[in-house]
Amino acid sequence: MKDTNNKIKFNILEFNFGKQRRSLKEWIQIGAIFHLVLNAISLIPGLKKETVFNFLDKIQRRFNLEVINDYIIQDSELLNFRIQRIVSEVLEDYNEQMEIEQ
Repeated sequence: MKDTNNKIKFNILEFNFGKQRRSLKEWIQIGAIFHLVLNAISLIPGLKKETVFNFLDKIQRRFNLEVINDYIIQDSELLNFRIQRIVSEVLEDYNEQMEIEQ
């Protein structure tokens, strides 16, 4: 909240801890849009849903889009895609380091 001098005023009655919770309707809208985009792009020949998701997930993690990240964490299919990708990347890095050391 700002007063006339553009200074931020603190009001204890309007203060909220943590993230604001989204309604079920908002989560449904976010999920529908996200899955629609994934499915539409994955219709392109040669692209799998997992590949498209991994690309979009890297972008959203780079720009720290919390809303999308919060949705991904709640969706078991998308979370599984993320875990598989991260574990694969870590294993590749480990194998490269082992090759360098030998």
